[in-house]
Amino acid sequence: MKHANVRGQIPRNPSTRPLWTRRGFLQSTAGGLLALGITACDNVGDEVVDPFADLSQIDEDDFIAFNAAYYNAGVDAKTQFPCSAVIDGQAVGETDPASIAFRLQYLIDQGNAASATAETMLDHLLAAQINEAPPRNYRNLLPRLVFNDSEAGTEPASREYWVIHNAMLSARVAMAAQAFKGTSIEQKALAFLDKQKVGYNDLLARAQDFLPTVVDAGIRGVDETAFNLLFGSYYEGAAFVLSYFIGGTDDIADPQVGLDVWQAMIDNQNTLTSEHAASTTGGVSLQSPLARNGSAFQYFHALLGLDPGALSSSMKNALYNVLFSYLDAALADRLPGIYSAGPNLGGNFLEDNGLNRLAARQRLQGSQETVATIDALAAAMRLFGEDDEERKILRAWIGLYASVSGMLSLEGYYGSVDKNGQIAQSMFARQNGAMILLKSTAADLLDAFLIDRSKPGMRDLFSQIVLTYQGVPIERTDASLPVPPDPRLLFT
Repeated sequence: MKHANVRGQIPRNPSTRPLWTRRGFLQSTAGGLLALGITACDNVGDEVVDPFADLSQIDEDDFIAFNAAYYNAGVDAKTQFPCSAVIDGQAVGETDPASIAFRLQYLIDQGNAASATAETMLDHLLAAQINEAPPRNYRNLLPRLVFNDSEAGTEPASREYWVIHNAMLSARVAMAAQAFKGTSIEQKALAFLDKQKVGYNDLLARAQDFLPTVVDAGIRGVDETAFNLLFGSYYEGAAFVLSYFIGGTDDIADPQVGLDVWQAMIDNQNTLTSEHAASTTGGVSLQSPLARNGSAFQYFHALLGLDPGALSSSMKNALYNVLFSYLDAALADRLPGIYSAGPNLGGNFLEDNGLNRLAARQRLQGSQETVATIDALAAAMRLFGEDDEERKILRAWIGLYASVSGMLSLEGYYGSVDKNGQIAQSMFARQNGAMILLKSTAADLLDAFLIDRSKPGMRDLFSQIVLTYQGVPIERTDASLPVPPDPRLLFT
Protein backbone atom coordinates (compact mmCIF):
# COMPACT_ATOMS: atom_id res chain seq x y z
CA MET A 1 0.00 0.00 0.00
CA LYS A 2 1.29 3.46 -0.82
CA HIS A 3 2.15 5.42 2.31
CA ALA A 4 0.47 8.71 3.00
CA ASN A 5 2.53 11.75 3.88
CA VAL A 6 1.03 11.93 7.36
CA ARG A 7 3.12 14.72 8.82
CA GLY A 8 5.52 17.18 7.30
CA GLN A 9 8.03 17.05 10.15
CA ILE A 10 10.74 15.04 8.40
CA PRO A 11 13.58 17.53 7.91
CA ARG A 12 14.97 18.08 4.44
CA ASN A 13 18.18 20.06 4.73
CA PRO A 14 19.71 20.86 1.34
CA SER A 15 22.86 22.17 2.99
CA THR A 16 23.76 18.67 4.12
CA ARG A 17 23.53 17.07 0.70
CA PRO A 18 26.85 15.84 -0.68
CA LEU A 19 28.34 17.56 -3.69
CA TRP A 20 29.61 14.80 -5.95
CA THR A 21 32.19 15.10 -8.66
CA ARG A 22 33.23 12.65 -11.34
CA ARG A 23 36.18 11.60 -9.20
CA GLY A 24 36.46 7.84 -9.25
CA PHE A 25 32.82 7.07 -8.42
CA LEU A 26 33.12 4.25 -10.89
CA GLN A 27 36.36 2.38 -11.39
CA SER A 28 37.39 0.39 -14.43
CA THR A 29 37.88 -3.33 -14.14
CA ALA A 30 41.37 -4.77 -14.27
CA GLY A 31 42.35 -5.73 -17.82
CA GLY A 32 39.20 -4.18 -19.24
CA LEU A 33 37.21 -7.37 -18.58
CA LEU A 34 34.07 -5.39 -17.87
CA ALA A 35 34.65 -2.22 -19.87
CA LEU A 36 31.07 -1.28 -20.61
CA GLY A 37 31.36 2.19 -22.08
CA ILE A 38 28.66 3.43 -19.73
CA THR A 39 27.20 6.76 -20.77
CA ALA A 40 26.52 9.64 -18.42
CA CYS A 41 23.16 9.95 -16.70
CA ASP A 42 21.07 13.06 -16.18
CA ASN A 43 21.90 15.55 -13.49
CA VAL A 44 19.18 15.97 -10.87
CA GLY A 45 19.10 19.44 -9.37
CA ASP A 46 21.70 22.18 -9.44
CA GLU A 47 23.69 20.70 -6.57
CA VAL A 48 24.34 17.30 -8.12
CA VAL A 49 27.07 16.66 -10.63
CA ASP A 50 26.75 13.35 -12.43
CA PRO A 51 29.10 11.01 -10.50
CA PHE A 52 29.16 8.30 -13.15
CA ALA A 53 32.04 8.81 -15.52
CA ASP A 54 32.77 6.55 -18.49
CA LEU A 55 33.86 3.63 -16.33
CA SER A 56 32.21 0.43 -15.23
CA GLN A 57 32.52 -0.28 -11.52
CA ILE A 58 31.18 1.70 -8.62
CA ASP A 59 33.65 2.83 -6.00
CA GLU A 60 32.25 1.11 -2.89
CA ASP A 61 33.06 3.84 -0.37
CA ASP A 62 31.53 6.56 -2.52
CA PHE A 63 28.53 4.33 -3.21
CA ILE A 64 27.94 3.97 0.53
CA ALA A 65 28.45 7.65 1.29
CA PHE A 66 26.21 8.79 -1.54
CA ASN A 67 23.29 6.55 -0.56
CA ALA A 68 23.66 7.46 3.12
CA ALA A 69 22.42 10.92 2.08
CA TYR A 70 18.94 9.41 2.48
CA TYR A 71 19.38 9.96 6.21
CA ASN A 72 19.86 13.70 5.64
CA ALA A 73 16.39 13.95 4.16
CA GLY A 74 14.48 11.06 5.69
CA VAL A 75 15.01 11.09 9.47
CA ASP A 76 12.52 12.29 12.07
CA ALA A 77 14.22 15.00 14.13
CA LYS A 78 12.75 13.93 17.47
CA THR A 79 13.07 10.14 17.42
CA GLN A 80 15.94 9.86 14.92
CA PHE A 81 13.98 7.04 13.29
CA PRO A 82 14.21 6.97 9.48
CA CYS A 83 11.01 7.51 7.56
CA SER A 84 10.04 4.38 5.68
CA ALA A 85 10.16 6.04 2.27
CA VAL A 86 10.72 9.16 0.19
CA ILE A 87 8.10 9.12 -2.57
CA ASP A 88 8.07 11.70 -5.35
CA GLY A 89 10.48 13.79 -3.30
CA GLN A 90 8.32 13.75 -0.15
CA ALA A 91 9.32 11.93 3.03
CA VAL A 92 6.40 9.93 4.43
CA GLY A 93 5.45 10.46 8.05
CA GLU A 94 5.96 6.93 9.32
CA THR A 95 8.59 4.28 9.94
CA ASP A 96 8.83 0.52 10.49
CA PRO A 97 11.05 -2.00 12.35
CA ALA A 98 13.16 -3.00 9.34
CA SER A 99 13.96 0.60 8.47
CA ILE A 100 14.88 1.37 12.08
CA ALA A 101 17.06 -1.74 12.27
CA PHE A 102 19.21 -0.82 9.27
CA ARG A 103 19.72 2.75 10.50
CA LEU A 104 20.70 1.53 13.96
CA GLN A 105 23.27 -0.83 12.46
CA TYR A 106 24.66 2.00 10.36
CA LEU A 107 25.10 4.12 13.51
CA ILE A 108 26.77 1.24 15.35
CA ASP A 109 29.35 1.08 12.57
CA GLN A 110 30.09 4.78 13.13
CA GLY A 111 31.14 4.07 16.72
CA ASN A 112 31.22 6.68 19.49
CA ALA A 113 30.66 9.52 17.03
CA ALA A 114 27.08 8.31 16.57
CA SER A 115 26.42 7.09 20.12
CA ALA A 116 24.17 10.01 21.09
CA THR A 117 21.95 9.42 18.05
CA ALA A 118 21.82 5.68 18.76
CA GLU A 119 20.80 6.37 22.35
CA THR A 120 18.03 8.69 21.20
CA MET A 121 16.71 5.92 19.00
CA LEU A 122 16.78 3.46 21.89
CA ASP A 123 14.91 5.91 24.14
CA HIS A 124 12.12 6.08 21.60
CA LEU A 125 12.17 2.36 20.89
CA LEU A 126 11.50 1.81 24.58
CA ALA A 127 8.72 4.40 24.49
CA ALA A 128 7.14 2.68 21.49
CA GLN A 129 6.80 -0.72 23.19
CA ILE A 130 3.19 -1.59 24.08
CA ASN A 131 1.87 -4.61 25.96
CA GLU A 132 -1.75 -4.00 26.89
CA ALA A 133 -5.04 -5.77 26.37
CA PRO A 134 -6.35 -5.99 22.79
CA PRO A 135 -6.56 -4.01 20.56
CA ARG A 136 -3.14 -2.80 21.75
CA ASN A 137 -1.57 -6.14 22.59
CA TYR A 138 1.67 -5.77 20.63
CA ARG A 139 3.60 -7.87 23.20
CA ASN A 140 6.35 -5.21 23.23
CA LEU A 141 6.99 -5.71 19.52
CA LEU A 142 6.51 -2.90 17.02
CA PRO A 143 4.11 -2.38 14.10
CA ARG A 144 4.53 0.39 11.54
CA LEU A 145 4.76 3.64 13.46
CA VAL A 146 3.42 7.06 12.55
CA PHE A 147 5.28 10.11 13.82
CA ASN A 148 3.36 12.46 16.14
CA ASP A 149 3.88 15.21 18.72
CA SER A 150 3.60 12.98 21.79
CA GLU A 151 6.43 12.42 24.23
CA ALA A 152 7.07 9.03 22.65
CA GLY A 153 7.17 10.66 19.22
CA THR A 154 5.24 7.82 17.58
CA GLU A 155 2.08 5.78 17.74
CA PRO A 156 1.02 2.56 15.98
CA ALA A 157 0.02 3.01 12.35
CA SER A 158 -1.42 -0.50 12.13
CA ARG A 159 -2.73 -3.27 14.36
CA GLU A 160 -0.61 -5.75 12.39
CA TYR A 161 3.03 -6.36 13.22
CA TRP A 162 5.54 -8.52 11.38
CA VAL A 163 7.43 -10.83 13.73
CA ILE A 164 10.51 -11.39 11.53
CA HIS A 165 10.94 -7.66 10.90
CA ASN A 166 10.89 -7.26 14.68
CA ALA A 167 13.39 -10.10 14.99
CA MET A 168 15.92 -8.37 12.76
CA LEU A 169 15.42 -5.17 14.80
CA SER A 170 15.99 -7.13 18.02
CA ALA A 171 19.27 -8.42 16.56
CA ARG A 172 20.45 -4.85 15.87
CA VAL A 173 19.49 -3.75 19.38
CA ALA A 174 21.67 -6.61 20.66
CA MET A 175 24.51 -5.34 18.44
CA ALA A 176 24.12 -1.92 20.08
CA ALA A 177 24.29 -3.46 23.55
CA GLN A 178 27.53 -5.21 22.64
CA ALA A 179 29.03 -2.21 20.85
CA PHE A 180 28.47 0.15 23.78
CA LYS A 181 29.11 -2.15 26.73
CA GLY A 182 29.26 -0.45 30.10
CA THR A 183 27.21 2.55 28.97
CA SER A 184 23.62 3.69 29.27
CA ILE A 185 23.12 2.49 25.69
CA GLU A 186 23.79 -1.09 26.80
CA GLN A 187 21.36 -0.72 29.70
CA LYS A 188 18.60 0.62 27.47
CA ALA A 189 19.23 -1.98 24.78
CA LEU A 190 19.02 -4.81 27.31
CA ALA A 191 15.85 -3.29 28.79
CA PHE A 192 14.26 -3.24 25.33
CA LEU A 193 15.19 -6.89 24.75
CA ASP A 194 14.10 -8.00 28.22
CA LYS A 195 10.61 -6.60 27.60
CA GLN A 196 10.36 -8.65 24.38
CA LYS A 197 11.20 -12.05 25.84
CA VAL A 198 7.73 -13.03 27.03
CA GLY A 199 6.25 -11.78 23.77
CA TYR A 200 8.41 -13.96 21.51
CA ASN A 201 7.78 -17.00 23.72
CA ASP A 202 4.04 -16.37 23.77
CA LEU A 203 3.92 -16.05 19.98
CA LEU A 204 5.94 -19.22 19.38
CA ALA A 205 3.72 -21.12 21.82
CA ARG A 206 0.57 -19.87 20.06
CA ALA A 207 1.92 -20.69 16.60
CA GLN A 208 3.28 -23.99 17.94
CA ASP A 209 5.88 -25.30 15.48
CA PHE A 210 7.39 -22.07 14.10
CA LEU A 211 7.40 -18.33 14.72
CA PRO A 212 4.38 -16.67 13.11
CA THR A 213 4.97 -14.22 10.28
CA VAL A 214 2.31 -11.64 11.15
CA VAL A 215 0.18 -10.96 14.23
CA ASP A 216 -2.83 -8.73 14.85
CA ALA A 217 -2.82 -6.74 18.09
CA GLY A 218 -6.60 -7.07 18.30
CA ILE A 219 -8.76 -10.10 18.83
CA ARG A 220 -7.69 -11.82 15.59
CA GLY A 221 -4.26 -12.56 17.04
CA VAL A 222 -1.74 -14.87 15.38
CA ASP A 223 -2.02 -15.39 11.63
CA GLU A 224 -1.89 -18.99 10.44
CA THR A 225 1.15 -18.40 8.20
CA ALA A 226 4.43 -19.38 9.83
CA PHE A 227 8.08 -18.57 9.24
CA ASN A 228 8.87 -22.16 8.31
CA LEU A 229 11.09 -21.62 5.27
CA LEU A 230 14.72 -20.62 5.82
CA PHE A 231 14.78 -18.20 2.87
CA GLY A 232 11.50 -16.59 3.83
CA SER A 233 12.80 -13.19 4.92
CA TYR A 234 15.37 -11.92 7.44
CA TYR A 235 16.56 -15.33 8.61
CA GLU A 236 19.42 -13.88 10.66
CA GLY A 237 16.78 -12.27 12.89
CA ALA A 238 14.94 -15.56 13.29
CA ALA A 239 18.19 -17.29 14.28
CA PHE A 240 18.89 -14.64 16.91
CA VAL A 241 15.40 -14.82 18.42
CA LEU A 242 15.45 -18.62 18.62
CA SER A 243 18.87 -18.63 20.27
CA TYR A 244 18.48 -15.73 22.69
CA PHE A 245 14.86 -15.40 23.71
CA ILE A 246 13.19 -18.80 23.72
CA GLY A 247 12.84 -20.67 27.04
CA GLY A 248 12.59 -19.73 30.69
CA THR A 249 9.02 -18.40 30.59
CA ASP A 250 5.60 -19.67 31.61
CA ASP A 251 4.78 -20.27 27.95
CA ILE A 252 7.99 -22.14 27.10
CA ALA A 253 10.20 -23.26 29.96
CA ASP A 254 12.70 -25.38 28.01
CA PRO A 255 15.44 -23.30 26.29
CA GLN A 256 16.07 -26.20 23.90
CA VAL A 257 12.79 -25.45 22.14
CA GLY A 258 14.30 -22.51 20.26
CA LEU A 259 17.15 -24.65 18.96
CA ASP A 260 14.69 -27.37 17.99
CA VAL A 261 12.77 -24.84 15.90
CA TRP A 262 16.02 -23.73 14.25
CA GLN A 263 16.86 -27.33 13.38
CA ALA A 264 13.41 -27.71 11.83
CA MET A 265 13.91 -24.49 9.82
CA ILE A 266 17.17 -25.73 8.31
CA ASP A 267 15.90 -29.27 7.73
CA ASN A 268 15.57 -30.38 4.11
CA GLN A 269 11.79 -30.12 4.16
CA ASN A 270 12.07 -26.41 4.98
CA THR A 271 15.01 -25.61 2.71
CA LEU A 272 13.28 -26.45 -0.54
CA THR A 273 15.53 -26.72 -3.58
CA SER A 274 15.15 -27.13 -7.32
CA GLU A 275 17.18 -27.30 -10.52
CA HIS A 276 16.80 -25.17 -13.62
CA ALA A 277 18.75 -24.29 -16.73
CA ALA A 278 20.33 -20.90 -17.20
CA SER A 279 18.54 -18.60 -19.62
CA THR A 280 21.56 -17.26 -21.47
CA THR A 281 24.34 -19.79 -20.99
CA GLY A 282 23.99 -23.11 -22.76
CA GLY A 283 24.63 -26.21 -20.68
CA VAL A 284 24.60 -24.45 -17.31
CA SER A 285 22.29 -26.13 -14.83
CA LEU A 286 21.70 -24.45 -11.48
CA GLN A 287 20.75 -26.22 -8.27
CA SER A 288 19.31 -23.60 -5.93
CA PRO A 289 17.28 -23.26 -2.73
CA LEU A 290 13.90 -21.58 -3.08
CA ALA A 291 12.74 -18.38 -1.38
CA ARG A 292 9.20 -17.77 -0.23
CA ASN A 293 8.25 -15.70 -3.27
CA GLY A 294 11.53 -15.63 -5.17
CA SER A 295 12.49 -12.11 -4.08
CA ALA A 296 16.25 -11.58 -3.92
CA PHE A 297 16.17 -9.74 -0.59
CA GLN A 298 14.94 -12.96 1.05
CA TYR A 299 18.32 -14.53 0.29
CA PHE A 300 20.75 -11.65 0.64
CA HIS A 301 19.55 -8.98 3.09
CA ALA A 302 20.16 -11.32 6.03
CA LEU A 303 23.86 -11.34 5.11
CA LEU A 304 24.05 -7.79 6.49
CA GLY A 305 23.60 -9.24 9.98
CA LEU A 306 25.97 -12.15 9.44
CA ASP A 307 29.70 -12.50 9.12
CA PRO A 308 30.01 -14.34 5.79
CA GLY A 309 32.61 -16.52 7.49
CA ALA A 310 29.78 -17.93 9.60
CA LEU A 311 28.13 -19.56 6.59
CA SER A 312 28.66 -23.20 5.83
CA SER A 313 30.31 -24.05 2.52
CA SER A 314 27.02 -25.58 1.42
CA MET A 315 25.18 -22.33 1.99
CA LYS A 316 27.85 -20.28 0.20
CA ASN A 317 27.66 -22.62 -2.79
CA ALA A 318 23.89 -22.38 -2.91
CA LEU A 319 23.83 -18.59 -2.60
CA TYR A 320 26.34 -18.32 -5.44
CA ASN A 321 24.02 -20.36 -7.66
CA VAL A 322 21.08 -18.19 -6.63
CA LEU A 323 23.03 -15.04 -7.46
CA PHE A 324 23.99 -16.51 -10.83
CA SER A 325 20.33 -17.21 -11.55
CA TYR A 326 19.26 -13.63 -10.80
CA LEU A 327 22.00 -12.10 -12.94
CA ASP A 328 21.32 -14.58 -15.72
CA ALA A 329 17.64 -13.60 -15.73
CA ALA A 330 18.54 -9.91 -15.70
CA LEU A 331 20.84 -10.45 -18.68
CA ALA A 332 18.12 -12.33 -20.55
CA ASP A 333 15.57 -9.58 -19.85
CA ARG A 334 18.03 -6.74 -20.67
CA LEU A 335 17.72 -5.22 -17.19
CA PRO A 336 20.35 -3.35 -15.14
CA GLY A 337 19.33 -4.98 -11.85
CA ILE A 338 17.68 -8.07 -10.40
CA TYR A 339 14.15 -9.02 -9.37
CA SER A 340 13.63 -8.10 -5.74
CA ALA A 341 11.14 -6.21 -3.61
CA GLY A 342 10.90 -2.56 -4.60
CA PRO A 343 8.53 0.26 -5.56
CA ASN A 344 6.46 0.44 -8.70
CA LEU A 345 5.80 3.67 -10.58
CA GLY A 346 2.95 4.53 -8.22
CA GLY A 347 5.13 4.30 -5.11
CA ASN A 348 3.61 1.01 -3.96
CA PHE A 349 6.17 -1.39 -2.51
CA LEU A 350 6.06 -4.77 -4.30
CA GLU A 351 6.99 -7.28 -1.62
CA ASP A 352 6.40 -10.21 -3.98
CA ASN A 353 8.51 -8.92 -6.86
CA GLY A 354 10.99 -11.71 -7.54
CA LEU A 355 12.22 -14.41 -9.88
CA ASN A 356 9.45 -16.92 -10.36
CA ARG A 357 11.72 -19.93 -10.88
CA LEU A 358 13.16 -19.35 -7.41
CA ALA A 359 9.77 -19.01 -5.69
CA ALA A 360 8.72 -21.76 -3.30
CA ARG A 361 5.10 -20.68 -3.76
CA GLN A 362 5.18 -20.57 -7.54
CA ARG A 363 2.43 -23.19 -7.88
CA LEU A 364 0.11 -21.02 -5.78
CA GLN A 365 0.83 -17.44 -6.82
CA GLY A 366 4.37 -16.99 -8.09
CA SER A 367 6.25 -13.73 -8.32
CA GLN A 368 5.67 -10.55 -10.28
CA GLU A 369 9.00 -10.14 -12.14
CA THR A 370 8.03 -6.50 -12.59
CA VAL A 371 10.89 -4.22 -11.48
CA ALA A 372 14.66 -4.43 -11.17
CA THR A 373 16.60 -3.28 -8.09
CA ILE A 374 20.18 -3.37 -6.76
CA ASP A 375 19.98 -3.35 -2.95
CA ALA A 376 20.16 -7.15 -2.74
CA LEU A 377 23.19 -7.08 -5.06
CA ALA A 378 24.94 -4.72 -2.66
CA ALA A 379 24.23 -7.10 0.23
CA ALA A 380 25.43 -10.08 -1.85
CA MET A 381 28.82 -8.43 -2.26
CA ARG A 382 29.57 -9.56 1.30
CA LEU A 383 29.95 -13.11 -0.01
CA PHE A 384 33.21 -12.17 -1.74
CA GLY A 385 36.52 -10.49 -0.95
CA GLU A 386 37.11 -6.96 -2.21
CA ASP A 387 39.50 -8.14 -4.92
CA ASP A 388 37.49 -11.18 -6.02
CA GLU A 389 36.33 -11.22 -9.63
CA GLU A 390 32.78 -11.94 -8.47
CA ARG A 391 32.71 -8.73 -6.44
CA LYS A 392 34.04 -6.77 -9.41
CA ILE A 393 31.21 -8.16 -11.52
CA LEU A 394 28.65 -7.04 -8.92
CA ARG A 395 30.23 -3.59 -8.80
CA ALA A 396 29.80 -3.44 -12.57
CA TRP A 397 26.13 -4.46 -12.41
CA ILE A 398 25.49 -1.70 -9.86
CA GLY A 399 27.41 0.69 -12.08
CA LEU A 400 25.14 -0.21 -14.98
CA TYR A 401 22.06 0.52 -12.84
CA ALA A 402 23.63 3.84 -11.88
CA SER A 403 24.16 4.72 -15.52
CA VAL A 404 20.47 4.66 -16.39
CA SER A 405 19.38 8.20 -17.21
CA GLY A 406 17.44 9.74 -14.31
CA MET A 407 18.34 7.09 -11.74
CA LEU A 408 20.11 9.58 -9.49
CA SER A 409 18.20 11.52 -6.83
CA LEU A 410 19.50 13.91 -4.20
CA GLU A 411 19.26 11.20 -1.54
CA GLY A 412 20.69 8.21 -3.39
CA TYR A 413 19.56 5.89 -6.16
CA TYR A 414 15.88 5.50 -6.86
CA GLY A 415 14.47 2.16 -5.75
CA SER A 416 13.68 0.43 -9.02
CA VAL A 417 13.27 0.53 -12.78
CA ASP A 418 10.73 -1.44 -14.77
CA LYS A 419 11.14 -3.47 -17.97
CA ASN A 420 10.40 -0.42 -20.12
CA GLY A 421 13.12 1.63 -18.47
CA GLN A 422 10.70 3.74 -16.42
CA ILE A 423 12.13 4.70 -13.03
CA ALA A 424 10.09 4.66 -9.84
CA GLN A 425 10.60 8.08 -8.28
CA SER A 426 10.67 6.50 -4.84
CA MET A 427 13.18 5.30 -2.28
CA PHE A 428 12.36 2.98 0.59
CA ALA A 429 14.53 2.91 3.70
CA ARG A 430 14.64 -0.89 3.66
CA GLN A 431 16.37 -0.78 0.30
CA ASN A 432 18.51 2.26 0.97
CA GLY A 433 19.68 0.96 4.35
CA ALA A 434 20.63 -2.37 2.79
CA MET A 435 22.77 -0.59 0.20
CA ILE A 436 25.01 1.15 2.76
CA LEU A 437 25.88 -1.80 5.01
CA LEU A 438 27.93 -3.90 2.62
CA LYS A 439 31.09 -3.26 4.69
CA SER A 440 29.43 -3.41 8.10
CA THR A 441 31.30 -5.23 10.88
CA ALA A 442 28.43 -5.07 13.37
CA ALA A 443 27.56 -8.72 12.69
CA ASP A 444 30.59 -9.73 14.76
CA LEU A 445 28.97 -7.98 17.72
CA LEU A 446 25.85 -10.11 17.44
CA ASP A 447 27.85 -13.33 17.60
CA ALA A 448 29.80 -12.03 20.61
CA PHE A 449 26.57 -10.92 22.34
CA LEU A 450 25.17 -14.45 22.19
CA ILE A 451 28.40 -16.16 23.21
CA ASP A 452 28.84 -13.83 26.19
CA ARG A 453 25.46 -15.04 27.42
CA SER A 454 26.24 -18.73 26.86
CA LYS A 455 23.83 -18.92 23.91
CA PRO A 456 24.58 -20.60 20.58
CA GLY A 457 26.29 -18.01 18.40
CA MET A 458 25.49 -17.18 14.80
CA ARG A 459 28.53 -19.12 13.58
CA ASP A 460 27.35 -22.17 15.46
CA LEU A 461 23.84 -21.92 14.04
CA PHE A 462 24.78 -21.30 10.42
CA SER A 463 27.66 -23.75 10.24
CA GLN A 464 25.06 -26.52 10.66
CA ILE A 465 23.27 -25.78 7.38
CA VAL A 466 23.58 -28.35 4.59
CA LEU A 467 21.51 -27.53 1.53
CA THR A 468 20.86 -30.52 -0.70
CA TYR A 469 19.21 -31.31 -4.01
CA GLN A 470 17.83 -34.85 -4.31
CA GLY A 471 19.78 -35.82 -1.22
CA VAL A 472 23.18 -34.55 -2.42
CA PRO A 473 24.79 -31.33 -1.07
CA ILE A 474 24.55 -28.48 -3.57
CA GLU A 475 27.78 -27.68 -5.37
CA ARG A 476 28.64 -24.27 -6.80
CA THR A 477 28.32 -24.09 -10.56
CA ASP A 478 31.62 -23.85 -12.42
CA ALA A 479 30.35 -20.99 -14.56
CA SER A 480 31.43 -17.42 -13.81
CA LEU A 481 28.78 -14.90 -12.81
CA PRO A 482 27.12 -13.27 -15.84
CA VAL A 483 28.55 -9.86 -16.69
CA PRO A 484 26.22 -6.93 -17.42
CA PRO A 485 24.74 -6.40 -20.88
CA ASP A 486 25.81 -3.65 -23.22
CA PRO A 487 23.98 -0.56 -21.87
CA ARG A 488 22.81 0.25 -25.42
CA LEU A 489 20.75 -2.96 -25.35
CA LEU A 490 18.90 -2.31 -22.08
CA PHE A 491 15.11 -2.61 -22.10
CA THR A 492 15.04 -4.00 -25.64
